[in-house]
Amino acid sequence: MSVNQAEHYAHAALRHYEDAVFLQDGARLPNADHHLGFSVECALKSLLLRFTVATMEPKKPGGQQAKAPWVKDPATGKVAHSYSHLPWVATDVALLTHGRSASRLSAALGGLSAFDAWSVDDRYLDGSTIVEADVQQRRTVAENILSLHEQALITGRLP
Repeated sequence: MSVNQAEHYAHAALRHYEDAVFLQDGARLPNADHHLGFSVECALKSLLLRFTVATMEPKKPGGQQAKAPWVKDPATGKVAHSYSHLPWVATDVALLTHGRSASRLSAALGGLSAFDAWSVDDRYLDGSTIVEADVQQRRTVAENILSLHEQALITGRLP
């Protein structure tokens, strides 16, 4: 089940990125910014499901499939962490690089700080606080993460 959901996240990451580029090129910065956040979020969720112990299994026996990847606490079997919307702090994605020589991935994830002020709830605002420089910085981060994501899908391992 997780691999199928990982594929959905991978496709969604690219779709949101392409929409963001189209919108940014048309000076639709608030919506471009929104799609860039979703693009990064989906790429990271795809990586979590493919290369870590994160799962989309029901959180409770007999329950419905989880709506976002999550990780079990090995001692209790309960939810240790759930990965929903950005922003994610560095410790939230440390699972991706733990025990690996993944300097390129670590460097790309360091760029996530560009999304510290990004919020899924911005869709309800007028967009007046979104500026070109922020959107361009987030686009660069998205491009780096999507490139590493694509490389991981091709090679079958994290860079």
